[in-house]
Amino acid sequence: MAQARSDDSPVAGDDQRLPLELLKVAGVVLLGMLLMQLDGTMVSIALNRLVRELSVSVSTVQWVVTAYLLSLMAGMPVAGWAADRFGTRTMWNLALVSFLAGSLLCGLSNSIWMLITARVVQGLGGGMMVPVGQVMLIRIGGVERRARLVSLMAVPALVGPTLGPVLGGIIVDHLSWRWMFFINLPIGVAAFLAAGRTMPNIKARSGAVLDVLGVALIVPGLVAIVYGFTRAPEAGFGDARTAVPLAVGTALVAAFAVHAARPDDDALVPMRLFRFRGFASSSVLLLLSGVTMGAGFVDPLFLQQVRSDSALSAGLLLVATGFGSSLSSLAMGKVFNRLGPRKVGFAGLVCSLFGRCLFTQFDAGTGDVVILVAMFVTGVGFGMMVLSMTTALYIGLPPDQIARATSGSRIFQQVGLSAGTAVTSVVLQFQLTAHGHGSSGAGGGLDELARAYNNTFWWSVLVLVLAIVPTLILPTAVRGGRPVKRPESAPRPT
Repeated sequence: MAQARSDDSPVAGDDQRLPLELLKVAGVVLLGMLLMQLDGTMVSIALNRLVRELSVSVSTVQWVVTAYLLSLMAGMPVAGWAADRFGTRTMWNLALVSFLAGSLLCGLSNSIWMLITARVVQGLGGGMMVPVGQVMLIRIGGVERRARLVSLMAVPALVGPTLGPVLGGIIVDHLSWRWMFFINLPIGVAAFLAAGRTMPNIKARSGAVLDVLGVALIVPGLVAIVYGFTRAPEAGFGDARTAVPLAVGTALVAAFAVHAARPDDDALVPMRLFRFRGFASSSVLLLLSGVTMGAGFVDPLFLQQVRSDSALSAGLLLVATGFGSSLSSLAMGKVFNRLGPRKVGFAGLVCSLFGRCLFTQFDAGTGDVVILVAMFVTGVGFGMMVLSMTTALYIGLPPDQIARATSGSRIFQQVGLSAGTAVTSVVLQFQLTAHGHGSSGAGGGLDELARAYNNTFWWSVLVLVLAIVPTLILPTAVRGGRPVKRPESAPRPT
Protein backbone atom coordinates (compact mmCIF):
# COMPACT_ATOMS: atom_id res chain seq x y z
CA MET A 1 0.00 0.00 0.00
CA ALA A 2 1.29 3.48 -0.85
CA GLN A 3 2.08 5.61 2.14
CA ALA A 4 1.38 9.29 2.53
CA ARG A 5 4.47 11.44 2.96
CA SER A 6 4.85 14.46 5.16
CA ASP A 7 5.89 17.89 3.92
CA ASP A 8 9.29 17.49 5.49
CA SER A 9 10.36 15.24 2.64
CA PRO A 10 13.04 16.65 0.37
CA VAL A 11 11.85 18.24 -2.83
CA ALA A 12 13.14 16.52 -5.90
CA GLY A 13 14.14 18.24 -9.09
CA ASP A 14 11.46 19.61 -11.33
CA ASP A 15 12.47 17.32 -14.18
CA GLN A 16 11.78 14.14 -12.21
CA ARG A 17 9.52 11.83 -14.20
CA LEU A 18 6.35 10.49 -12.66
CA PRO A 19 6.52 6.70 -12.08
CA LEU A 20 4.44 4.55 -14.42
CA GLU A 21 2.27 3.20 -11.60
CA LEU A 22 1.47 6.73 -10.45
CA LEU A 23 0.62 7.75 -14.01
CA LYS A 24 -1.82 4.85 -14.27
CA VAL A 25 -3.63 5.96 -11.13
CA ALA A 26 -3.61 9.56 -12.36
CA GLY A 27 -5.07 8.48 -15.70
CA VAL A 28 -8.03 6.76 -14.06
CA VAL A 29 -8.68 9.69 -11.71
CA LEU A 30 -8.44 12.26 -14.51
CA LEU A 31 -10.82 10.25 -16.67
CA GLY A 32 -13.46 10.23 -13.96
CA MET A 33 -12.95 13.92 -13.20
CA LEU A 34 -13.27 14.83 -16.88
CA LEU A 35 -16.54 12.88 -17.15
CA MET A 36 -17.96 14.85 -14.24
CA GLN A 37 -16.80 18.21 -15.62
CA LEU A 38 -18.10 17.57 -19.14
CA ASP A 39 -21.47 16.35 -17.88
CA GLY A 40 -21.91 19.41 -15.69
CA THR A 41 -21.44 21.77 -18.64
CA MET A 42 -23.01 19.88 -21.56
CA VAL A 43 -26.48 19.85 -20.03
CA SER A 44 -26.93 23.63 -20.25
CA ILE A 45 -26.84 23.38 -24.05
CA ALA A 46 -29.77 20.91 -24.04
CA LEU A 47 -32.17 22.86 -21.81
CA ASN A 48 -34.07 24.34 -24.74
CA ARG A 49 -34.50 20.88 -26.28
CA LEU A 50 -35.69 19.49 -22.93
CA VAL A 51 -38.35 22.20 -22.71
CA ARG A 52 -39.81 21.05 -26.03
CA GLU A 53 -39.47 17.28 -25.70
CA LEU A 54 -40.60 16.99 -22.07
CA SER A 55 -43.27 19.72 -22.41
CA VAL A 56 -42.20 21.74 -19.38
CA SER A 57 -41.55 25.40 -18.62
CA VAL A 58 -38.12 27.01 -18.53
CA SER A 59 -38.45 27.61 -14.78
CA THR A 60 -39.04 23.88 -14.25
CA VAL A 61 -36.28 22.64 -16.54
CA GLN A 62 -33.75 24.80 -14.70
CA TRP A 63 -34.02 22.29 -11.85
CA VAL A 64 -32.08 19.84 -14.02
CA VAL A 65 -29.06 22.09 -13.40
CA THR A 66 -29.99 23.28 -9.90
CA ALA A 67 -30.59 19.78 -8.51
CA TYR A 68 -27.16 18.73 -9.78
CA LEU A 69 -25.46 21.69 -8.10
CA LEU A 70 -27.25 21.09 -4.79
CA SER A 71 -26.39 17.39 -4.72
CA LEU A 72 -22.76 18.19 -5.56
CA MET A 73 -22.61 20.31 -2.43
CA ALA A 74 -24.23 17.54 -0.36
CA GLY A 75 -21.57 15.01 -1.37
CA MET A 76 -18.45 17.15 -0.97
CA PRO A 77 -18.30 17.65 2.84
CA VAL A 78 -18.36 13.92 3.68
CA ALA A 79 -15.88 12.88 0.98
CA GLY A 80 -12.78 13.51 3.10
CA TRP A 81 -14.10 11.62 6.11
CA ALA A 82 -15.30 8.73 3.95
CA ALA A 83 -11.91 8.43 2.22
CA ASP A 84 -10.22 8.30 5.63
CA ARG A 85 -12.65 5.76 7.03
CA PHE A 86 -13.30 3.35 4.16
CA GLY A 87 -10.31 3.90 1.87
CA THR A 88 -9.69 5.93 -1.25
CA ARG A 89 -10.35 3.18 -3.82
CA THR A 90 -13.56 2.07 -2.11
CA MET A 91 -14.98 5.59 -2.06
CA TRP A 92 -13.80 6.37 -5.59
CA ASN A 93 -15.59 3.31 -6.94
CA LEU A 94 -18.73 4.09 -4.93
CA ALA A 95 -18.76 7.68 -6.22
CA LEU A 96 -18.19 6.51 -9.80
CA VAL A 97 -20.98 3.91 -9.57
CA SER A 98 -23.37 6.57 -8.25
CA PHE A 99 -22.42 8.89 -11.11
CA LEU A 100 -22.87 6.16 -13.73
CA ALA A 101 -26.19 4.98 -12.25
CA GLY A 102 -27.41 8.55 -12.37
CA SER A 103 -26.21 8.88 -15.98
CA LEU A 104 -28.13 5.76 -17.01
CA LEU A 105 -31.30 6.95 -15.29
CA CYS A 106 -30.94 10.39 -16.90
CA GLY A 107 -30.74 8.83 -20.36
CA LEU A 108 -33.79 6.64 -19.68
CA SER A 109 -35.89 9.41 -18.15
CA ASN A 110 -39.36 9.87 -19.62
CA SER A 111 -40.42 12.77 -17.40
CA ILE A 112 -38.81 15.91 -16.04
CA TRP A 113 -39.08 14.70 -12.44
CA MET A 114 -37.37 11.41 -13.20
CA LEU A 115 -34.58 13.38 -14.89
CA ILE A 116 -34.21 15.73 -11.92
CA THR A 117 -34.07 12.77 -9.49
CA ALA A 118 -31.44 11.07 -11.63
CA ARG A 119 -29.40 14.27 -11.65
CA VAL A 120 -29.39 14.18 -7.84
CA VAL A 121 -27.91 10.66 -7.94
CA GLN A 122 -25.31 11.88 -10.44
CA GLY A 123 -24.43 14.92 -8.34
CA LEU A 124 -23.91 12.93 -5.14
CA GLY A 125 -21.37 10.76 -6.95
CA GLY A 126 -19.69 13.69 -8.67
CA GLY A 127 -19.47 15.64 -5.42
CA MET A 128 -17.41 12.85 -3.85
CA MET A 129 -15.45 11.79 -6.92
CA VAL A 130 -13.24 14.86 -7.34
CA PRO A 131 -12.03 15.32 -3.73
CA VAL A 132 -11.46 11.57 -3.24
CA GLY A 133 -9.43 11.33 -6.44
CA GLN A 134 -7.44 14.41 -5.50
CA VAL A 135 -6.73 13.04 -2.03
CA MET A 136 -5.49 9.75 -3.48
CA LEU A 137 -3.00 11.36 -5.86
CA ILE A 138 -1.68 13.84 -3.29
CA ARG A 139 -1.09 11.06 -0.75
CA ILE A 140 0.70 8.59 -3.00
CA GLY A 141 2.65 11.19 -4.99
CA GLY A 142 4.56 12.80 -2.15
CA VAL A 143 5.54 16.45 -1.79
CA GLU A 144 8.23 16.31 -4.49
CA ARG A 145 5.64 15.41 -7.15
CA ARG A 146 2.78 17.50 -5.81
CA ALA A 147 3.02 20.37 -8.30
CA ARG A 148 3.19 17.98 -11.26
CA LEU A 149 0.13 16.08 -10.03
CA VAL A 150 -1.84 19.23 -9.28
CA SER A 151 -1.10 20.52 -12.78
CA LEU A 152 -2.52 17.29 -14.21
CA MET A 153 -5.59 17.41 -11.97
CA ALA A 154 -6.30 20.97 -13.04
CA VAL A 155 -6.71 19.99 -16.70
CA PRO A 156 -10.23 18.44 -16.45
CA ALA A 157 -11.51 21.36 -14.36
CA LEU A 158 -10.18 23.86 -16.91
CA VAL A 159 -10.91 22.00 -20.13
CA GLY A 160 -14.30 20.51 -19.20
CA PRO A 161 -16.24 23.80 -18.97
CA THR A 162 -14.80 24.84 -22.35
CA LEU A 163 -15.27 21.64 -24.33
CA GLY A 164 -18.55 20.67 -22.65
CA PRO A 165 -20.75 23.21 -24.46
CA VAL A 166 -19.11 22.38 -27.81
CA LEU A 167 -19.57 18.63 -27.38
CA GLY A 168 -23.07 19.15 -26.01
CA GLY A 169 -24.00 21.26 -29.02
CA ILE A 170 -22.82 18.57 -31.42
CA ILE A 171 -24.76 15.84 -29.57
CA VAL A 172 -27.96 17.90 -29.33
CA ASP A 173 -27.81 18.92 -33.01
CA HIS A 174 -27.04 15.49 -34.45
CA LEU A 175 -28.17 12.95 -31.81
CA SER A 176 -30.69 12.75 -29.00
CA TRP A 177 -30.04 14.73 -25.80
CA ARG A 178 -30.04 11.36 -24.03
CA TRP A 179 -26.60 10.61 -25.50
CA MET A 180 -25.09 13.32 -23.29
CA PHE A 181 -25.68 10.83 -20.46
CA PHE A 182 -25.28 7.51 -22.28
CA ILE A 183 -21.81 8.54 -23.48
CA ASN A 184 -20.65 8.41 -19.84
CA LEU A 185 -21.37 4.69 -19.47
CA PRO A 186 -18.66 2.94 -21.53
CA ILE A 187 -16.00 5.41 -20.39
CA GLY A 188 -17.07 5.13 -16.75
CA VAL A 189 -17.16 1.32 -16.84
CA ALA A 190 -13.62 1.28 -18.25
CA ALA A 191 -12.50 3.62 -15.46
CA PHE A 192 -14.16 1.38 -12.86
CA LEU A 193 -12.41 -1.75 -14.12
CA ALA A 194 -9.06 0.04 -14.31
CA ALA A 195 -9.46 1.35 -10.75
CA GLY A 196 -9.56 -2.19 -9.37
CA ARG A 197 -6.16 -2.92 -10.93
CA THR A 198 -4.30 0.32 -10.33
CA MET A 199 -5.68 2.25 -7.35
CA PRO A 200 -4.47 1.83 -3.75
CA ASN A 201 -7.05 1.76 -0.98
CA ILE A 202 -5.43 4.17 1.48
CA LYS A 203 -7.05 4.56 4.89
CA ALA A 204 -5.48 7.42 6.80
CA ARG A 205 -7.26 6.66 10.06
CA SER A 206 -9.24 3.44 10.22
CA GLY A 207 -10.95 4.58 13.43
CA ALA A 208 -12.19 7.92 12.09
CA VAL A 209 -15.62 8.82 13.45
CA LEU A 210 -18.17 10.74 11.41
CA ASP A 211 -18.81 14.24 12.70
CA VAL A 212 -22.61 13.84 12.81
CA LEU A 213 -23.29 17.32 14.20
CA GLY A 214 -20.97 18.82 11.62
CA VAL A 215 -22.80 17.03 8.81
CA ALA A 216 -26.15 18.21 10.20
CA LEU A 217 -24.90 21.81 10.09
CA ILE A 218 -22.68 22.07 7.03
CA VAL A 219 -24.61 20.00 4.46
CA PRO A 220 -28.01 21.78 4.73
CA GLY A 221 -26.17 25.07 5.24
CA LEU A 222 -24.24 24.77 1.99
CA VAL A 223 -27.26 23.46 0.09
CA ALA A 224 -29.31 26.44 1.31
CA ILE A 225 -26.61 28.91 0.26
CA VAL A 226 -26.24 27.41 -3.21
CA TYR A 227 -30.03 27.26 -3.58
CA GLY A 228 -30.28 30.93 -2.65
CA PHE A 229 -27.67 31.85 -5.24
CA THR A 230 -29.49 29.86 -7.92
CA ARG A 231 -32.71 31.83 -7.20
CA ALA A 232 -31.00 35.23 -7.26
CA PRO A 233 -30.84 35.72 -11.06
CA GLU A 234 -34.61 35.27 -11.36
CA ALA A 235 -35.91 36.73 -8.11
CA GLY A 236 -33.14 39.13 -7.04
CA PHE A 237 -31.28 39.19 -3.73
CA GLY A 238 -34.04 41.15 -1.98
CA ASP A 239 -36.71 38.52 -2.64
CA ALA A 240 -37.60 36.16 0.21
CA ARG A 241 -36.97 33.14 -2.04
CA THR A 242 -33.34 34.25 -2.21
CA ALA A 243 -32.76 36.07 1.08
CA VAL A 244 -34.22 33.43 3.41
CA PRO A 245 -32.17 30.46 2.09
CA LEU A 246 -29.01 32.61 2.07
CA ALA A 247 -29.64 33.78 5.66
CA VAL A 248 -30.46 30.29 6.95
CA GLY A 249 -27.50 28.76 5.12
CA THR A 250 -25.11 31.40 6.41
CA ALA A 251 -26.34 30.85 9.99
CA LEU A 252 -25.84 27.09 9.71
CA VAL A 253 -22.35 27.47 8.23
CA ALA A 254 -21.46 29.96 10.98
CA ALA A 255 -22.66 27.45 13.59
CA PHE A 256 -20.51 24.81 11.92
CA ALA A 257 -17.48 27.13 12.10
CA VAL A 258 -18.01 27.56 15.86
CA HIS A 259 -18.44 23.79 16.24
CA ALA A 260 -15.33 23.03 14.15
CA ALA A 261 -13.19 25.60 16.00
CA ARG A 262 -13.13 23.59 19.24
CA PRO A 263 -9.53 22.40 19.76
CA ASP A 264 -10.36 18.75 20.45
CA ASP A 265 -13.12 18.42 17.87
CA ASP A 266 -12.54 16.10 14.90
CA ALA A 267 -14.75 18.06 12.51
CA LEU A 268 -15.31 17.39 8.81
CA VAL A 269 -13.24 20.51 8.04
CA PRO A 270 -11.39 21.53 11.24
CA MET A 271 -10.97 25.29 11.64
CA ARG A 272 -7.46 24.69 12.98
CA LEU A 273 -6.39 24.13 9.38
CA PHE A 274 -6.58 27.91 8.94
CA ARG A 275 -3.51 28.18 11.18
CA PHE A 276 -1.51 27.09 8.18
CA ARG A 277 -0.65 29.94 5.84
CA GLY A 278 -0.95 27.83 2.70
CA PHE A 279 -4.41 26.52 3.53
CA ALA A 280 -5.74 29.90 4.70
CA SER A 281 -4.53 31.91 1.68
CA SER A 282 -5.44 29.19 -0.80
CA SER A 283 -8.97 28.85 0.59
CA VAL A 284 -9.63 32.56 0.08
CA LEU A 285 -8.17 32.39 -3.43
CA LEU A 286 -10.25 29.33 -4.31
CA LEU A 287 -13.37 31.23 -3.27
CA LEU A 288 -12.43 34.33 -5.30
CA SER A 289 -11.29 32.36 -8.34
CA GLY A 290 -14.54 30.40 -8.19
CA VAL A 291 -16.46 33.68 -8.27
CA THR A 292 -14.46 34.81 -11.32
CA MET A 293 -14.95 31.51 -13.15
CA GLY A 294 -18.65 31.55 -12.33
CA ALA A 295 -18.86 35.04 -13.82
CA GLY A 296 -17.43 33.65 -17.07
CA PHE A 297 -20.87 32.45 -18.17
CA VAL A 298 -21.40 35.93 -19.71
CA ASP A 299 -18.59 35.37 -22.23
CA PRO A 300 -20.59 33.17 -24.65
CA LEU A 301 -23.65 35.39 -24.14
CA PHE A 302 -21.64 38.40 -25.33
CA LEU A 303 -20.44 36.52 -28.40
CA GLN A 304 -23.95 35.41 -29.32
CA GLN A 305 -25.89 38.58 -28.49
CA VAL A 306 -23.44 41.34 -29.44
CA ARG A 307 -21.48 39.64 -32.25
CA SER A 308 -24.34 37.35 -33.37
CA ASP A 309 -22.09 34.27 -33.28
CA SER A 310 -23.72 30.85 -33.40
CA ALA A 311 -23.56 28.60 -30.33
CA LEU A 312 -20.95 26.42 -31.99
CA SER A 313 -18.82 29.40 -33.11
CA ALA A 314 -18.91 30.86 -29.61
CA GLY A 315 -17.96 27.49 -28.15
CA LEU A 316 -14.99 27.18 -30.48
CA LEU A 317 -13.70 30.62 -29.44
CA LEU A 318 -14.03 29.62 -25.79
CA VAL A 319 -11.67 26.70 -26.41
CA ALA A 320 -8.82 29.25 -26.27
CA THR A 321 -9.42 29.73 -22.54
CA GLY A 322 -9.25 26.01 -21.79
CA PHE A 323 -6.23 25.58 -24.04
CA GLY A 324 -4.35 28.41 -22.32
CA SER A 325 -5.23 27.04 -18.88
CA SER A 326 -4.09 23.53 -19.71
CA LEU A 327 -0.91 24.68 -21.41
CA SER A 328 0.21 26.94 -18.57
CA SER A 329 -0.74 24.42 -15.87
CA LEU A 330 1.24 21.61 -17.50
CA ALA A 331 4.22 23.82 -18.37
CA MET A 332 4.47 25.46 -14.94
CA GLY A 333 4.11 22.10 -13.20
CA LYS A 334 7.64 21.27 -14.37
CA VAL A 335 9.27 24.37 -12.85
CA PHE A 336 6.86 25.05 -10.00
CA ASN A 337 9.15 23.70 -7.28
CA ARG A 338 11.85 26.18 -8.28
CA LEU A 339 9.61 29.25 -8.47
CA GLY A 340 7.20 28.54 -5.61
CA PRO A 341 3.45 29.24 -5.21
CA ARG A 342 3.69 32.99 -4.64
CA LYS A 343 5.63 33.84 -7.81
CA VAL A 344 3.61 31.56 -10.05
CA GLY A 345 0.32 32.68 -8.49
CA PHE A 346 1.10 36.37 -8.84
CA ALA A 347 2.21 35.97 -12.46
CA GLY A 348 -1.03 34.13 -13.16
CA LEU A 349 -3.07 36.85 -11.46
CA VAL A 350 -1.43 39.53 -13.64
CA CYS A 351 -2.21 37.53 -16.79
CA SER A 352 -5.82 37.01 -15.74
CA LEU A 353 -6.28 40.69 -14.91
CA PHE A 354 -4.86 41.72 -18.30
CA GLY A 355 -7.12 39.27 -20.14
CA ARG A 356 -10.29 40.30 -18.29
CA CYS A 357 -9.49 43.99 -18.76
CA LEU A 358 -9.39 43.35 -22.52
CA PHE A 359 -12.92 41.94 -22.25
CA THR A 360 -14.16 45.29 -20.90
CA GLN A 361 -13.20 46.91 -24.23
CA PHE A 362 -15.01 44.46 -26.54
CA ASP A 363 -17.73 45.67 -28.90
CA ALA A 364 -19.63 44.34 -31.92
CA GLY A 365 -16.67 45.00 -34.21
CA THR A 366 -14.02 43.26 -32.12
CA GLY A 367 -12.25 40.67 -34.28
CA ASP A 368 -11.72 37.00 -33.60
CA VAL A 369 -7.96 37.42 -33.11
CA VAL A 370 -8.38 39.96 -30.29
CA ILE A 371 -10.99 37.78 -28.60
CA LEU A 372 -8.80 34.68 -28.91
CA VAL A 373 -5.82 36.55 -27.40
CA ALA A 374 -7.92 37.81 -24.47
CA MET A 375 -9.32 34.35 -23.80
CA PHE A 376 -5.97 32.63 -24.16
CA VAL A 377 -4.19 35.07 -21.81
CA THR A 378 -7.01 34.77 -19.28
CA GLY A 379 -6.78 30.98 -19.48
CA VAL A 380 -3.01 31.05 -19.01
CA GLY A 381 -3.50 33.13 -15.88
CA PHE A 382 -6.22 30.90 -14.47
CA GLY A 383 -4.08 27.82 -15.06
CA MET A 384 -1.17 29.30 -13.09
CA MET A 385 -3.45 30.51 -10.30
CA VAL A 386 -5.18 27.15 -9.90
CA LEU A 387 -1.83 25.35 -9.83
CA SER A 388 -0.46 27.72 -7.17
CA MET A 389 -3.38 27.73 -4.78
CA THR A 390 -4.12 24.02 -5.10
CA THR A 391 -0.49 23.13 -4.38
CA ALA A 392 -0.07 25.69 -1.58
CA LEU A 393 -3.20 24.29 0.07
CA TYR A 394 -1.26 21.27 1.40
CA ILE A 395 2.02 22.96 2.39
CA GLY A 396 2.82 22.19 6.03
CA LEU A 397 -0.34 20.13 6.61
CA PRO A 398 -0.10 16.87 8.57
CA PRO A 399 -0.76 13.91 6.25
CA ASP A 400 -3.88 12.88 8.18
CA GLN A 401 -5.52 16.24 7.41
CA ILE A 402 -5.07 16.10 3.62
CA ALA A 403 -8.48 14.51 2.94
CA ARG A 404 -10.39 17.05 5.00
CA ALA A 405 -8.43 19.96 3.57
CA THR A 406 -9.33 18.73 0.09
CA SER A 407 -13.05 18.58 0.90
CA GLY A 408 -12.85 22.07 2.36
CA SER A 409 -11.13 23.45 -0.73
CA ARG A 410 -13.78 22.00 -3.04
CA ILE A 411 -16.50 23.58 -0.91
CA PHE A 412 -14.91 27.03 -1.13
CA GLN A 413 -14.56 26.77 -4.89
CA GLN A 414 -18.11 25.49 -5.47
CA VAL A 415 -19.66 28.22 -3.32
CA GLY A 416 -17.57 30.76 -5.26
CA LEU A 417 -18.80 29.37 -8.59
CA SER A 418 -22.43 29.57 -7.46
CA ALA A 419 -21.99 33.08 -6.06
CA GLY A 420 -20.17 34.30 -9.16
CA THR A 421 -22.88 33.03 -11.49
CA ALA A 422 -25.71 34.46 -9.38
CA VAL A 423 -24.21 37.88 -8.69
CA THR A 424 -23.04 38.35 -12.27
CA SER A 425 -26.49 37.39 -13.56
CA VAL A 426 -28.06 40.11 -11.42
CA VAL A 427 -25.41 42.65 -12.48
CA LEU A 428 -25.97 41.80 -16.17
CA GLN A 429 -29.75 42.11 -15.87
CA PHE A 430 -29.37 45.49 -14.19
CA GLN A 431 -26.94 46.69 -16.85
CA LEU A 432 -29.15 45.50 -19.72
CA THR A 433 -32.12 47.36 -18.28
CA ALA A 434 -30.07 50.49 -17.60
CA HIS A 435 -28.87 50.56 -21.22
CA GLY A 436 -32.31 50.22 -22.78
CA HIS A 437 -32.48 46.45 -23.23
CA GLY A 438 -34.77 43.84 -21.73
CA SER A 439 -33.41 41.14 -19.45
CA SER A 440 -32.94 38.94 -22.52
CA GLY A 441 -30.89 41.58 -24.33
CA ALA A 442 -33.69 42.49 -26.76
CA GLY A 443 -34.22 46.07 -27.90
CA GLY A 444 -31.84 49.02 -28.09
CA GLY A 445 -28.70 49.21 -30.20
CA LEU A 446 -25.55 47.11 -30.35
CA ASP A 447 -23.39 49.86 -28.85
CA GLU A 448 -25.55 50.06 -25.74
CA LEU A 449 -25.74 46.28 -25.54
CA ALA A 450 -21.94 46.03 -25.72
CA ARG A 451 -21.61 48.70 -23.03
CA ALA A 452 -23.89 46.72 -20.72
CA TYR A 453 -21.62 43.69 -21.14
CA ASN A 454 -18.47 45.82 -20.71
CA ASN A 455 -19.71 47.09 -17.35
CA THR A 456 -20.54 43.53 -16.33
CA PHE A 457 -17.04 42.34 -17.27
CA TRP A 458 -15.62 44.89 -14.80
CA TRP A 459 -17.22 42.80 -12.03
CA SER A 460 -14.79 39.92 -12.63
CA VAL A 461 -11.89 42.40 -12.81
CA LEU A 462 -12.84 43.72 -9.37
CA VAL A 463 -12.89 40.21 -7.89
CA LEU A 464 -9.41 39.55 -9.31
CA VAL A 465 -8.15 42.79 -7.75
CA LEU A 466 -9.39 41.49 -4.38
CA ALA A 467 -7.26 38.38 -4.96
CA ILE A 468 -4.00 40.39 -4.88
CA VAL A 469 -3.63 40.31 -1.08
CA PRO A 470 -4.17 36.55 -0.53
CA THR A 471 -1.89 35.85 -3.51
CA LEU A 472 0.93 37.81 -1.85
CA ILE A 473 0.38 35.77 1.33
CA LEU A 474 0.91 32.44 -0.45
CA PRO A 475 3.99 30.49 0.73
CA THR A 476 7.16 31.20 -1.21
CA ALA A 477 8.28 27.57 -1.39
CA VAL A 478 6.66 24.14 -1.67
CA ARG A 479 8.12 22.92 1.63
CA GLY A 480 8.79 24.31 5.06
CA GLY A 481 5.24 25.58 5.56
CA ARG A 482 4.50 27.00 9.01
CA PRO A 483 1.26 27.46 10.88
CA VAL A 484 0.15 31.06 11.06
CA LYS A 485 0.13 30.81 14.85
CA ARG A 486 2.92 29.57 17.07
CA PRO A 487 4.41 26.19 16.07
CA GLU A 488 3.52 24.60 19.35
CA SER A 489 -0.18 25.23 18.75
CA ALA A 490 -0.22 23.52 15.37
CA PRO A 491 -1.57 20.04 14.80
CA ARG A 492 1.15 17.41 14.51
CA PRO A 493 1.44 14.50 12.14
CA THR A 494 0.28 11.23 13.63
